[in-house]
Amino acid sequence: MDGMTYLTVAYLGMIAGIAIWTWTVVNRSRAIESRLAAVEANLNISASEADSISKEQAE
Repeated sequence: MDGMTYLTVAYLGMIAGIAIWTWTVVNRSRAIESRLAAVEANLNISASEADSISKEQAE
């Protein structure tokens, strides 16, 4: 492979790696958010009651 082809393949590989990592982080974030919502629903509290930052912003 010449230099430009190697560089192109390397950049595409990095972009694919970043895309896979981003997809994984987003999916984990959604899973955590849904689990948190389930816990809050089970405890019969609203999201603003469970979050001290939300309380501070509401005041």
